[in-house]
Amino acid sequence: MSSAPESGGRRRRANASRPPSSDAVSTAPAADGEELGAEPADEAPAVPRARRGEDASGGRAARRAKGTGHGKPRRFRKLKITALVMSLVLVALGITGYVIYQKLNANIKHSKLNTSDVDVPKEAPDEFGRTPMNILMIGSDGRNDPTDCKLGGACDGGAPRADVQMLLHVSADRSNASVISIPRDTRVAIPACTDPKTKQKFPPINATINESLGRGGPGCVVGTWQLLTKVHIDHFMMVTFSGVVSMADAVGGVDVCVQSNIQDEAVEYVNGERHVIGSHLRLTAGTHKIQGEDALKWLRTRHAFEDGSDVGRTHAQHMYLNSMVRTLKSNSTITNPIKLFKVADAATRSLTVDDGLNGIQKLTSLATTLNKVNTNRITMTTMPHDADPQAPDQHLVPAASAETLFKMVRSDVAFDKNGPPPGTETTAPPSAPQPPPPPAVDKAAIRITVVNGTTRTSLPSAVTEGLIAQGFTKTTKDPNPIKRQTSAVIFPAKDQVQAQAVADALGLPATALSPQPNATHVTVQIGADWGSGATFKGAGKSSTPSAPPSAPPPPPAGELPKGSSALNASEEGACMKVYTEAKDRNGKPIYTW
Repeated sequence: MSSAPESGGRRRRANASRPPSSDAVSTAPAADGEELGAEPADEAPAVPRARRGEDASGGRAARRAKGTGHGKPRRFRKLKITALVMSLVLVALGITGYVIYQKLNANIKHSKLNTSDVDVPKEAPDEFGRTPMNILMIGSDGRNDPTDCKLGGACDGGAPRADVQMLLHVSADRSNASVISIPRDTRVAIPACTDPKTKQKFPPINATINESLGRGGPGCVVGTWQLLTKVHIDHFMMVTFSGVVSMADAVGGVDVCVQSNIQDEAVEYVNGERHVIGSHLRLTAGTHKIQGEDALKWLRTRHAFEDGSDVGRTHAQHMYLNSMVRTLKSNSTITNPIKLFKVADAATRSLTVDDGLNGIQKLTSLATTLNKVNTNRITMTTMPHDADPQAPDQHLVPAASAETLFKMVRSDVAFDKNGPPPGTETTAPPSAPQPPPPPAVDKAAIRITVVNGTTRTSLPSAVTEGLIAQGFTKTTKDPNPIKRQTSAVIFPAKDQVQAQAVADALGLPATALSPQPNATHVTVQIGADWGSGATFKGAGKSSTPSAPPSAPPPPPAGELPKGSSALNASEEGACMKVYTEAKDRNGKPIYTW
């Protein structure tokens, strides 16, 4: 092989600052019979040869000459390619993020918050303008979906029932959270409700609380809780059978514990027919990481836990949720984008929320708020209960001490004792703004309609005349009565100042103000809590129809009433007791093995 290419290559590197000369190697494709890179002796002069190389190779020889004016450096080309790749990656990430956002948004189903005729005003804000947040969490046994039918064991075609009901209360300062469960077989008063889809109206009834879901959707469950607890519900979140399974899979399993071997199965004879009842949960004694259908079995087990009732099931549900909270708050979940997406996708696919929570942004904001609460400030409990006098072997009723628990929620008293010492937690946030003084309003220019929500026909006239006497001369009565439990001032959002002036004149608290998107002017709705005077304040009534004036104050933080069975989320060693007293006809334990 000729040595010309080697010496020419060395000469080109050594003289990189000069233009290619006659000894530069051509990069044109070799002719047949030539070695690639060999230079024939009878080659044409240098300049034509360089031009021929540019023509044939598109100027590759010049571009390869580093530092020359005939082409850009290879390092610069690499930077351009890197920038292009990074740009494509960023665009891809933006598109992916948008697709994920749209996917999660499309997963969410939503419905009306309250479909009952029970309206409880929101709690008054604290001295810093903060209010607590109450979210009703519902577990539905609905089987409209084939997957839910399979998981539930049958498709009976009946109305869905709310087998899991928990009220999540987040304190006004967002420092602690409390959860109250009500066993599904508790008999309560279910108010009149209207199904938002079919418009079917359901009259009030006294029945087990799980039937409320089938009498107007989750909004009727909200109304039932408000009637029982006198606590204002801000939002609801409802999950299905399949949602429990997918959530447990998404987080990689949840740790639970049983004190003995457990098998939730029993034979039951109904009219001579043999039935196997139970969730079919089967575990050995100790701690297990459960997921998928085992997670659903755990949450549905009742016969084999504690005393074989729904009360034991609520305790097992608290243990499961506390364990899930610890898992979700761990770094392994929060800092893992793939795991976070799996959790979010699983949650939204099986979730129905109220209209106020519709949208991934609102749910994300809620999740961020809840994540700020420390694990040791989350406490779950079961409502104190007694046997139902009408059916003591089948149903429960709220115990008298349940009112104490509800009052703690209404008064924003923590269920745990892990907060700061009393008197030190009321420090204003550093950035808490001072409210500006209210602007002056022209009373004579405010249009007001007074509507009677009670059976006392003289009230609208007294209220109307009282407002006119105070300068609200555009006040009139609506001849069409309504039915309303609590008094309210309805108004367009833009008329907040005018509505506040009307509420002040009537002695109504700020919680009575209710901005409505369809309102055209200020409307005063007189509720059953009004009394008999021309002003609400003059009647000597409280704005909250919760506890009578003589009711004792709520207990201190952490002082729960007897029968509450509280469990703090930081208690990792909790272990469920298995119902070992149940025996079959041969005296053999049923739920242990």
